[in-house]
Formats: sequence, structure tokens, C-alpha cells
Amino acid sequence: MIKYGLLVLVVFLSSCKVKETQQIVLHPAKSQGVQKPQTPIMGWSSWNNFHVNINEEVIKAQADFMVSSGMAAAGYSYVNIDDGFFGGRDKQGDLVVHPERFPNGMKVIADYIHSKGLKAGIYSDAGINTCASHWDKDTIGVGSGLMGHDRKDLKLMLKDWNYDFIKVDWCGGDWLGLDVETRYTQIANIIKEIKPNTVFNICRWQFPGTWALQIADSWRISGDISNEFNSILHIIDLNADLWKYASPGHVNDMDMLQVGRGMSYEEDKTHFSMWSMMNSPLLAGNDLRSMSDQTIAILTNKEIIALNQDPLVYQARRLVDNGDLEVWAKPLISTMSGKVAVALLNRSNKAATISFDLNTVGIDASKGYTYRDLWAKKDFERSEKKTLSFEVPKHGVVVLTVDGTSKPFNIFQNK
Repeated sequence: MIKYGLLVLVVFLSSCKVKETQQIVLHPAKSQGVQKPQTPIMGWSSWNNFHVNINEEVIKAQADFMVSSGMAAAGYSYVNIDDGFFGGRDKQGDLVVHPERFPNGMKVIADYIHSKGLKAGIYSDAGINTCASHWDKDTIGVGSGLMGHDRKDLKLMLKDWNYDFIKVDWCGGDWLGLDVETRYTQIANIIKEIKPNTVFNICRWQFPGTWALQIADSWRISGDISNEFNSILHIIDLNADLWKYASPGHVNDMDMLQVGRGMSYEEDKTHFSMWSMMNSPLLAGNDLRSMSDQTIAILTNKEIIALNQDPLVYQARRLVDNGDLEVWAKPLISTMSGKVAVALLNRSNKAATISFDLNTVGIDASKGYTYRDLWAKKDFERSEKKTLSFEVPKHGVVVLTVDGTSKPFNIFQNK
């Protein structure tokens, strides 16, 4: 029944114009008016740049700059607070907020984010202790995990404080030797009871298993990202064969974006392009207050974002692998629409020419096609050439949309 519901949703959306901003429609597996995002969420998360060094001023400023920078207009809507707001528990076992970092409490923050027309996100752990209580020596967070307090904590965060998203980490669960599927299912069931339209992220640091598709909106498929190009490539490779598990409302999470955090311009473009092509949530991890114009331009490239937000939610596949030179592609709107996005990825340390056969990406070249370079913002004349070639910078990417006629029984229908 769930598969049938998804099919109906895809057919319906296929008749609609692709939107460039976050789409919210009725979840096919839900009822009673529950609404969930069907394309990957877009927003910002605190962990990459700040770790536990967050406070009320920092979070409010990110919401402000998400709007003023044009990110909100481009589709970014979630402001997600990660580890670092905990202040332990009181004698009754109730969760306490860090008195210095958030003296006015967490509901005030959620209310402020909502006042900007944005969504608010929060964090917890499946076990007793949070990750930062150990790894970042933030010992005030000891005992702040969900274990033993599931219903009380989730009601507090999602109903009383009114947060829209929750990321549940696994450090505490790992330290207790808990069963992953059992524990996350317990948490998911309580979330559905308390606030069923909550966006739920499983942070297990690897693909958790096909069971996650039934209970979560997204799931991490890797360890923590770093602002180095090798980390970007490593995560791309980890996600390459997981394309079959992405669908409307359920996506592989490649972790927060490192755009604007020290990599080169070409590396940042590659990073953002591949996260978009592979349907990862787009959660900026930089300090939005100090973004350069270049960083803003990358994060708000609406044509690249449109690939991430395409309603088919078909994760790009690596169709050609010539060592450091790769061709990735995904259909847009439907597998037979004749519209395809193509990314030419150069992993090497020198510029190189990457070529691809249109047949490889499911297009019948003999019937003619047009194509566009989404970073150069350049349209090309109608062509019937069987092969296209582009010079791609080192660590760089060329991203194209091709509009033509699909080949029958093309590669994208083999899912």
C-alpha cells in the first residue's frame, strides 16, 4: 500500500512544474492531514562551525541572516540546534537547559525562528549521554540523552518547546550497546504519537539498514564530515550505491555542508553540486553572519537547488567511472520525461576533459536535445551529437541539464 501511495504521488507531481523551493505535500504513508516534507530539507545546523559553543545570540543571528542573505527565498527553512544546549537534569529527572548559553530557555528560540517564517530543529541522543558530553568534554550534558526519559523529553522538545525537526545521535546508544533498530523504532513511535509531522533524522554514522526507510525522514550514511575535499569524496563514495533507498520523504543524509569553511571555490561548487544531485538534505554548516558573496552565490544557486528539490527524488547514480573522472546522472520529473541532470566530476589534481555518450544517460540523441550548464548559466543550441565533452577543473564539476527524448527502458527505470 505504501508503494502504491508513492507511485500515485510521483505521477501527480510529475505533471507539475518543478519548484525551486522546499515542497510540503501530504505524506503518502500518513493520514489525518499529517504533513511532511517530500523533498530533502534545506536549512542550517550549528555543529560544524560551533560545536557546543552556541548560545541564544548565535542561533537567532543565523535565523536573521538566513532571511537577509536570500537563503530563505532560495528554499532554506530549517534552523537546527545541535548538541550544546543541555544543562543536565534536575532532581525530578527533568531536562534542564544550559543557564548561561540559553538563559531564556529553548521555547523562546523556537518562537523567534518561527517568527522569521522558518522551521526550528533540535537534538538529542538515543542513549543516556550525548556525544559532546564525552568528545567535547561538555560534561554538563551527561545524563541528558533520551534513554529513560523518552516520552517526557520528546514531549518537552516537540510539543512544549514546539520544535519541528529532531536529530537523534547514537553515541550514548553505542556506549550502552543498544540494538540500533529496536532503539530508533522506539523513539520514532513516540515521536509519531506526540507530534507526527516532526521531521526525524537518524544519526547512526552509517547506513542503518532498510528498516530506517519506514520510520525516518533521513538517516546519516557516514561519520562526521570535515572541510577537506577527501572527506567530500569519501562520503560521495559511501552513498553511491545507496541510491535505491532514496524516495519522496526518505533520503540518505550525507551530513552538513562545508561550503564557505575553507575549501577552494571549485571544491565548494563540487560539494554543493553532488549533495544536490544525490538528494542529501542541504544544511549549511558555516557561520551565516560572515558569509562571502561567493559562498552566498553557491548556496543560493537556484538551478542546482532545483535538482535537489526535484519531486521525483531520484538520487544520482555513478554511470561512468574512469578512475578520477566520473559521470553521474539522474532523471528529473519522471524516468521517461526526457529531462536529465548530469554531473561531470573530476576528482584529480589537474584539469581534464570528461566526455559522455547521451545513450549512457538515457537520452536518444538522434531525436535531438538541448542542454544547459548550470554553473556557467549557459544554454547550448539543439544538437544530435551522440557525445558531449567538457573541460572540468581539478576537484571540479560541470553540471548540465539535458532536455530531449528518453530512450525506452533506459537505465533509470532499472531501480
